[in-house]
Amino acid sequence: MDTLGLNLNALLAQIINLVLIAGWLIPAVISLLRLRSLDLPRNERTIWAALILLVPFLGVIAFWIVVKPGRLSRG
Repeated sequence: MDTLGLNLNALLAQIINLVLIAGWLIPAVISLLRLRSLDLPRNERTIWAALILLVPFLGVIAFWIVVKPGRLSRG
């Protein structure tokens, strides 16, 4: 790979970065879409959205643990 001007370590680092970003972005989008359909007060929904977006992995995990599926009733 070095003869082609590609550094294998840099390539692997970029692949790992891409996997980490996708591994957070996909569940975050799913959580935000689920959040839209929940029957929650506006300020609570805003706090959850900020937590999901600003605390990368823990925000999504906390949302899925704390919010009960039975609260889905807005749609």
